[in-house]
Amino acid sequence: MFNSITGKITYKGASVVYLENNGIEWELYASSKSISLLPESGSSARIITHLHVRENDVTLYGFFDEKERMLFFELIKVSGIGPKQALKILSGISADDFVSALDSENVSMLSALPGIGQKTAQKIVLAMRGKLLKDKEEIPSQHGDIIKALTDMGFDYRKASKTVESIAENADIKNLDFAEKEKAILKKAIIALSSQ
Repeated sequence: MFNSITGKITYKGASVVYLENNGIEWELYASSKSISLLPESGSSARIITHLHVRENDVTLYGFFDEKERMLFFELIKVSGIGPKQALKILSGISADDFVSALDSENVSMLSALPGIGQKTAQKIVLAMRGKLLKDKEEIPSQHGDIIKALTDMGFDYRKASKTVESIAENADIKNLDFAEKEKAILKKAIIALSSQ
């Protein structure tokens, strides 16, 4: 619904930021890392957002960049981790360090984060390993949506990326129009990844 809000920062707390935009002051919950990277009160800023809606609660979350928001989305998919706990985790580690800890299965590093014990750290590694991008890895722009859809289905990012790239090079696929090409690549990728 909202991708970002640009306005003047009117307040920075430990876990919340107020941002004034056209006469409306937005309350955004954010990690302490994001808050520390934002400019001082009175300055203009653009904050990436996520509107989280539950039965009895509507909360707006803010992020310094897209990488942190992506990590937040993956964290709240893990059983037992809600948005507030995800923000605590993000307050204790940078996105790059988190991805490195996942890739190396560094459970002890993750279990040292606020609100995470040994069991939760193991659960996070099992649920999220291979689904996040390191800084140097970028989803190719023409296939980014397909790769994201595949990782959302639970497929490993690296395998999904290689499979999609390989399928896209197929001569039969190259001759299709854009919409048909996307459908064909996604379908073939699901079949290929499911059989691995």
